[in-house]
Amino acid sequence: MTARLVWARPGGEPQEFVLENRVLTIGREDDADLRVNEPLVSRAHARLEPRGAAWFVVDLGSTNLTRVNGDVVAERELKDGDEIRFGRAQCRFVAEGPA
Repeated sequence: MTARLVWARPGGEPQEFVLENRVLTIGREDDADLRVNEPLVSRAHARLEPRGAAWFVVDLGSTNLTRVNGDVVAERELKDGDEIRFGRAQCRFVAEGPA
């Protein structure tokens, strides 16, 4: 399955991240795999983990929480079209192809 994370940047073009088949960190730090430079995103906010054919989001104890479809989560399996919020940064998980 090919997966992407699309960040709807306020006042700018959406930024798209193609998810590689490995654990990816999300945060404000320069060394984050997926850098989301928003004030309420923690330096190390969350990670995305491939597990078999599925992807999971795991919060890393962020100050401003991780939400999937409005629900605060510590960990959640992602489905195509899920809205993920890291602080105020709004993203959409897009999965294509066979699961």
